[in-house]
Amino acid sequence: MSPRHWPLVQLVSILAFAAACSDKKADATPTTVADSKATGSDLAKKVPLPGIVLDDLSESDARGFWRIVEKYPSACGKAQSLETSIRTDPKCKRSIFGARYVVRLLKAHLLPSEVEEAYEKRFTETKRETFDLKSAPLRGEASSPITLVEFSDFQCPHCKHLQPVLEKLLDEYRGQVKLYFKNYPISRAHPDAALAAAAALAAGKQGKFWAFHDKLFGGDQMHADMVVLEKIAKDVKLDIAKWKADIEGMKPQVEADHAEGERVDIDSTPTLFINGRKHVGPKSFEEIKDWIDEELNK
Repeated sequence: MSPRHWPLVQLVSILAFAAACSDKKADATPTTVADSKATGSDLAKKVPLPGIVLDDLSESDARGFWRIVEKYPSACGKAQSLETSIRTDPKCKRSIFGARYVVRLLKAHLLPSEVEEAYEKRFTETKRETFDLKSAPLRGEASSPITLVEFSDFQCPHCKHLQPVLEKLLDEYRGQVKLYFKNYPISRAHPDAALAAAAALAAGKQGKFWAFHDKLFGGDQMHADMVVLEKIAKDVKLDIAKWKADIEGMKPQVEADHAEGERVDIDSTPTLFINGRKHVGPKSFEEIKDWIDEELNK
């Protein structure tokens, strides 16, 4: 069954969970996982986990929660279940982050299989991507221990909505979090995005990348042709002749960014990496903050 045939409630919950501008056709088929056989009386016998609140979960979701924390191992890599880790290993703060993540996913009404897939991507996969950041625009202090790498498209509305979230995170975690910007224009959907990306990088040659970036995302994303871009260039007080001359020279960097995104299997924007780990889930302030806090508490 293709995504367009999914039940409306399920489709809405998934779109809310991970809104993005897609670069590929969706072909994932949802699957279901058999519910736990635990009854309501079994749930009543469960001793609550320290720091984990299940009050807002339905009985069915609560059964799913207990099945998952019994199934998966400690998020710190120890030979015990996630449940046992939380009960007996207070030094393993990552297990608590993992259990809280499961609760949030269940509250978002994801299918059990989707909850497990998201949990596995965040807590059981160990792969961390590396990127060429020498030429990438940087926001924040270079010495900050947490590195965010954003792959973005200047004409993507979801990328626009992410910007105030990232600004708030950089402000709250000043000195702890830095952000690098990578271009991933989806040209088949956004015909002006690649030109806008080159124009922003050309503005960076005059120390005005972020000013140009903010103007682009603050304006009408449907139009980012040369007329609009030149107006922005004048607004941020660029040397227009130099800026125009630099645009062509920035196109290879845009292409290199896009190729790097393809190398790490990006298929939508915005895509965010946190210390090399691909962020999975809603790109809300609270959700990204949780990932940052997890990294800081390792």
